Amino acid sequence: MYSFIIVDDEPLIRKGLLKKIQSFGADLTFAGEADNGVDALDLIQKLDPDIIFTDMRMPEMDGKSLMKIVHQQYPNKKIIVISGHSDFDYMKEAISAKVISYLLKPFSREEIHRTLEQAIEAIELERSVKQEIVLKVAENEQISFHSDIQSLLHLIIGILQKDKLPSFQSARLKEACGAASHLLLTLYAPDAITQETIDSQQDYIYIPHSQSDKLAFILLSFPEESSEAAMLDHAKRTAEQLIRSVSVRRSSEGCVGISTVFHDFNALRQAHHETIAALDQRSLTDFGRCYVYNKHSLIPDVMLWERTHELLFLIESGQSAKVKELVLDFFAFYIRQPAVSLAQLKEQSRDMIQEVKKILSVYLHTHADGSPSSSLESVLNISFDLDSIREYLLTVLMSTADLLKDSSVYTSDNVIDNIKTYIHKNFTKDLTLEKISSLFYLNPSYLSFLFKEKTKQNFTDYINQLRIEQAKALLKNTDDKVYKVAKQLGYDNPKYFFRVFKKMTGLTPEEFRKS
Repeated sequence: MYSFIIVDDEPLIRKGLLKKIQSFGADLTFAGEADNGVDALDLIQKLDPDIIFTDMRMPEMDGKSLMKIVHQQYPNKKIIVISGHSDFDYMKEAISAKVISYLLKPFSREEIHRTLEQAIEAIELERSVKQEIVLKVAENEQISFHSDIQSLLHLIIGILQKDKLPSFQSARLKEACGAASHLLLTLYAPDAITQETIDSQQDYIYIPHSQSDKLAFILLSFPEESSEAAMLDHAKRTAEQLIRSVSVRRSSEGCVGISTVFHDFNALRQAHHETIAALDQRSLTDFGRCYVYNKHSLIPDVMLWERTHELLFLIESGQSAKVKELVLDFFAFYIRQPAVSLAQLKEQSRDMIQEVKKILSVYLHTHADGSPSSSLESVLNISFDLDSIREYLLTVLMSTADLLKDSSVYTSDNVIDNIKTYIHKNFTKDLTLEKISSLFYLNPSYLSFLFKEKTKQNFTDYINQLRIEQAKALLKNTDDKVYKVAKQLGYDNPKYFFRVFKKMTGLTPEEFRKS
């Protein structure tokens, strides 16, 4: 559709010209008319026509002045001059204003039509070029945006060093980077999150996670005048909207972790850790909510499941089938504790893997430095349901058991030898006849009888002897307090340790150290 105006001080000329134009047949709309250049400029400003038909000689402002102003202020307008004068100055100004045609009165309908075709062709060409430029700019912006999103993701998950902030190219990321404050949200969904699931036209930046399709990051940016309370309220509303978007027609619901406010993209990695900690604080059966990071929330230093020693023994003795049973029992136990936090389960999983690393270091002759397992941490950082953690532990612990099966120290045909090996490796832990008998599938009474028959010592005396020999070495070679020595050797009651030590050595621990 193309619109036009007619500027001429003679009403009959305007009427005749309009009749000839309307016979053209194309999508032309008559926008208005004026009898001088001043009124014509008002029309142009108000109606924004594509084509201007103008006479040259008019009162108040002639066509020459009108063309000059239009060329300066509206260079894309197509001007067609209709004049009864072939004045050289007029022609020169028309050429300078890049008019489509200079028609001398009287002119025919065919001349008008040919001139209109030229004008429309010029308009279409300009529109095509403009559209191509717009599309190219949009395409370049989209490419830059996707590249910036990858850089942003690398900052969040720690692939890029935080002191090497990337140079963002897209307008959207430049604007976000320049904002005064930010909040990071981590969205977890029970099923895969797709681009269609999330409304990308919202006032946040959506960042898909590269390691899990069940996770996504949401970056919120705020101007300087925003208060922290207002930012947090906005984040909570956004989180609720996200949860609804990923939980529609699903049997289980998503959840969102919210970081504290930060003011620099260099803090994105820390913000990521905060969102993970926030999600980990929820109870195992609690979904469909958002959780704000609280730095005062601590993981209780209590390991709830009490069969870790049994699981480690089964791993070291290469009993992978039994390992599977016990891992499943571990998760079944936690499922029965709905108030327990995900953080507690993860922490006990960490301790479990750390003990397995110690076992492997002995068999593989490597150094166990006590550092966290990087593979486990990678899994825990993207796992907020029991299934994924369970699958990881099953794979790692069963494969470790298979690895140790042929080289296990518990391969003697004599069960008491195997029990003695276990005691020597674990005498600093809480060992009871019941625990040992359950590990080796013996009746406690029978084990007590068999152990004394084979070793000539009862079970408790054998363990105490090992502990006291180790106590002598610690008292001799360290300056540790006596109660600390007792605790290191599995004696929770220092007074009991005193009695046992004196009974077996004839001296108190202090007297032994002095002697």
